[in-house]
Amino acid sequence: MTKTVRFSLFICLWLFSQLASASLNQQNLKQFFQYKLDTINRFMQDNHQKALQDPSILMKFVDSDLLTVWSAKNTIRAMLGAQRWSQLTVEQESQLIKAYEQTMRRYLYEVMNQYQGQIAEVESIRLNSKQTKGWLTVVLDSPSLPDLSIDLKIYQEGTVWSIYDFSFQGISFVKMKQHFFQTTFDEKGLQGILVELNSKNQEFNRKLQVARK
Repeated sequence: MTKTVRFSLFICLWLFSQLASASLNQQNLKQFFQYKLDTINRFMQDNHQKALQDPSILMKFVDSDLLTVWSAKNTIRAMLGAQRWSQLTVEQESQLIKAYEQTMRRYLYEVMNQYQGQIAEVESIRLNSKQTKGWLTVVLDSPSLPDLSIDLKIYQEGTVWSIYDFSFQGISFVKMKQHFFQTTFDEKGLQGILVELNSKNQEFNRKLQVARK
């Protein structure tokens, strides 16, 4: 996963942790999002060095504010595909969701390693006629790289706004990961996916254990 995609994931998660409980309309949506983006920018500027030394600082933030809104279940189900997902038992679903949530924590920790002073700003918002779903475009302004745009697909479930995917340069995060999950499942089954995810998370898990002692 590239630096830009990892940072984009962080932006997406934080935005929707704030969006979930908000009462929104088209008129104030852009201002609302920019306020939240300013909060992200301050968090990254103030905490990235501390979080590198103590990953538990970021993990507390992730667990309390981010994973409660970003649906790991919907993300992993979309990556795996409906047919393969239907083959899992409830217990297997839980195992896979738990492993992927830890992967998301690792992604966000890696963002802290790669942070280079990027500033996120809202560029545009487009909602459908019912104002129940739409697209939010966020620009990442980097001191050392060209500006980059992220497209977030937003939708409302009941009274809650949430996401499980985003795209960068027209490439969907979910679609980018589908080949790995589907091929591994077909060749090695659920256990093969769990082994791969847990293996990649091992070093991160050790850092967390050290930080918590």
